[in-house]
Amino acid sequence: MRVRIALKIINTLFTLLILNASLGNFLSAQNLDDRPSSPRLAALQDRLKSGDREALDNFWKEITDRGAPMIEAAPDSEHDALVTILWRAREETRNVFVFQLPGIDKPMARLLDTDLWYKTFRLQKGARFVYRLATNLPDPSEWTSILRFVNAIRKDPLNPLQFAERANELNPYEVTFFSAAELPSAEPQFWSVAQPKVPTGRVQRDRFTSKLLGNERPIWIYTPHRYAAGKKPYGLLVLSDGGLYVNSARVATTLDNLIAAGVIPPLVAVMVDNPDRGRELSCNPAYADFLAREIVPWARINYHATDRPEQTIIGGASLGGLAAAFIGLKHPEVFGNVLSQSGSFPWKPDEEKDWEWLTHQFAASPRLPLRFSFEAGLLENTGGAPPGRPIPPPLLTANRNLRDTLLSKGYSVHYTEFNGNHTLFNWRGTLGSHLIALVGIKQAPKISARAVRDRQPVARSSIPKEAIATAQVKVAPALLQHYVGRYELDPKFAHDFVLYVSVKDDSLWVKPSYLRPRRLVAESESRFYDSEIPDLHLAFIKDEKGTVTGLTLNTGPKDILVKKLPPPVPSLTGNTTFRLAGHTDAQVVAIYGSFNDWIQTKNYCAREGEGWSCRIDLAPGKYTYKFLVDGVGLNDPANSATEDDGSGHMDSVIVIKQ
Repeated sequence: MRVRIALKIINTLFTLLILNASLGNFLSAQNLDDRPSSPRLAALQDRLKSGDREALDNFWKEITDRGAPMIEAAPDSEHDALVTILWRAREETRNVFVFQLPGIDKPMARLLDTDLWYKTFRLQKGARFVYRLATNLPDPSEWTSILRFVNAIRKDPLNPLQFAERANELNPYEVTFFSAAELPSAEPQFWSVAQPKVPTGRVQRDRFTSKLLGNERPIWIYTPHRYAAGKKPYGLLVLSDGGLYVNSARVATTLDNLIAAGVIPPLVAVMVDNPDRGRELSCNPAYADFLAREIVPWARINYHATDRPEQTIIGGASLGGLAAAFIGLKHPEVFGNVLSQSGSFPWKPDEEKDWEWLTHQFAASPRLPLRFSFEAGLLENTGGAPPGRPIPPPLLTANRNLRDTLLSKGYSVHYTEFNGNHTLFNWRGTLGSHLIALVGIKQAPKISARAVRDRQPVARSSIPKEAIATAQVKVAPALLQHYVGRYELDPKFAHDFVLYVSVKDDSLWVKPSYLRPRRLVAESESRFYDSEIPDLHLAFIKDEKGTVTGLTLNTGPKDILVKKLPPPVPSLTGNTTFRLAGHTDAQVVAIYGSFNDWIQTKNYCAREGEGWSCRIDLAPGKYTYKFLVDGVGLNDPANSATEDDGSGHMDSVIVIKQ
């Protein structure tokens, strides 16, 4: 459970591509020993060699003022640009890697003996992409999982443009930040930008219990402006990865704009969350049946959705795009349209030898009554895998192969390629064109140069610039102590997510569940903002007696209430005793592991002498576990038996015998 949730929140759609190690022909990275291909850095290197040490200070001042990455014209091509990503080393730095762009196994180069590290890419003008950085990593030959060093990956501190990928509007900490870049002449993301005069539909969050799958999940339902059950049935759009489409891909805004422009008819959309994303979206017949036999009939009954397949769309991105095509194959009597954004079509079942399994299924099947609109990115033309594992074909190649197979079978296919990498930062802008291709009722209007100039800046970033002009308030340490404690988000909306609030160096700190601690910056005596998520505000709540009972989280128009947990009740009975020496200054110590589904609020320890202990009843078998000290996971120092959790992290192991 612990690993599954971390995967979903931290890495979401990027697990497939993050470990790609090959370099596409269209993109080149700076070799370590070469003269910089960036004219700006080459000139800086020459000045430094001549003894002008002030040149480096002036360079960093310019970058601080203007931001990074550097974008320069390619000297030998009017179609390309040189993009140089920079890192300023403020501590010992052995290496710096750039993630989300091809060639991640090639680290940055260091400019002479300075604090400047860099990597230059040659990209087509108009590229739009995200990336992240990491320093002091092991050799790429040892990279078996992103989770092994996920806490080392961060956004670029020199780049003010960020993209926030959020999946759950009821937990602001379920967010991944990426640095973003848009080169000159990048395609405008017109349809995904909110327009003040466009009528808005309604998005409602609900929970859906599946009898077929035996589980429950969040879903989001979009109904258009002036929705009425008495009108003719509405077209239906069903999307996997629903939280990401709602909170990051601006699906409601896109539908509002398309409907208001009259290019698609009013339709209802159901966005479905995937609690076990890898299993459900990897060509899973049970998930296909769940959508076709439960979600769609429910939408027809409750939201006046059409029963006509030609007006029903199944869609998704990455693995969700793969799932969309598979669901169309399994249920063409329900879904007549397939929408895929960077679909993971290299995929194959573990027991199969050949990649691109789904493409082979379409090749071997009779033509079905399906229409397709799908895409892939020019920066997705790489292939790679962790050491020792088979290398799948590049995602772009696999999408082209599917296109060719479908066309050879006589399918109606709308296929496009965007100038970017694997990210919602691109997909939010291209979603509208696919909806028009599948259910459009008139040609999309041409976007004037003025419209692009006026509206494009709104679409450049999902959150404000990182710097926030808020004066820090000094709060008395005695008052800060009142806020210390544990606060749990409503389990209905965020599974086992606890905020650990503490005081350190006369400042308030918060550790959100498995995430790293961060300082809270005071805006008043009871209101703070998160130093790592500056648009996230925390306000503490007191009752009439002045006792702190909870806090609110806010990143927009709504407050999210988080209740303060009562003092923990230790587990004092059971056949198995766990002891942890030391940590006498800790507020709360718990034990969690495979025996309690890695839930951090089930089994607490009691102070015992110069340490902690707790007792649990365990049936015979093998269990993995950790202590949790004020929210920080810790292996049992008294137990040398450990086991890799499959993601490069070690857990303590205990075996209970008969």
